[in-house]
Amino acid sequence: MAPIRSSNLERSKWRSKCREELSKHIQKKVGILIEPSQVRLVTGADDLYTWKVLPHKKHLFSKNISDHSIGAYKELCEGIDSAFEAVPVATTTQTRSAEHPPQASFSAKIDELREENENLERELKQWKDQATAESKLRQESEQERNQLRDANQTLQCELQKSVMAAEYFRSSISQYSQMVARIMPLMGELRNGLDLDGVSDFGTWHIHPDVTDDVGQEKVMYRNDGEN
Repeated sequence: MAPIRSSNLERSKWRSKCREELSKHIQKKVGILIEPSQVRLVTGADDLYTWKVLPHKKHLFSKNISDHSIGAYKELCEGIDSAFEAVPVATTTQTRSAEHPPQASFSAKIDELREENENLERELKQWKDQATAESKLRQESEQERNQLRDANQTLQCELQKSVMAAEYFRSSISQYSQMVARIMPLMGELRNGLDLDGVSDFGTWHIHPDVTDDVGQEKVMYRNDGEN
């Protein structure tokens, strides 16, 4: 006789444990006693119970317990009351145990979870809307900052031009002042020279250098008006 492999023993142990846990769960939730060996994952019309399962665990109820692996048995044991529950097929045919009344319905838990999920979705939408509004506000603020920066750069350029123009005018005024300062003495000298020539309403009289008296003290003047 070939020795029994340790993996088969382990699988058998987990299969028995799974059946026992499911049997206890059925009695607790539905109120009927099902022998562990008679527990079914794929129930039929004659069974007094069926399974209500969350979507991510439905694959566990697609085949019989004996066809599952050790990993599936562990999932079934861990998922009791959290991922699935036993529910009665028809309340009129149930034989409830007074010692083990069914606990709160798994459907109520699902409804509660659904409501929590809806609340979370609403909160998530609010956060998304708030994030979108804040993002839009940041974009508008960034655009406004860019516009202010561009305007400031334009003002800086205009100010620089104004400073350069003012410096140019100051330099020009200084040069003109220096020119006037040099011209004014010359104009004064020229005006003094004209005063010495003797300007009158009867014309300008010049002293003839060759006309003097015998002593050389009196000079004869002639009129420079076209007549000798």
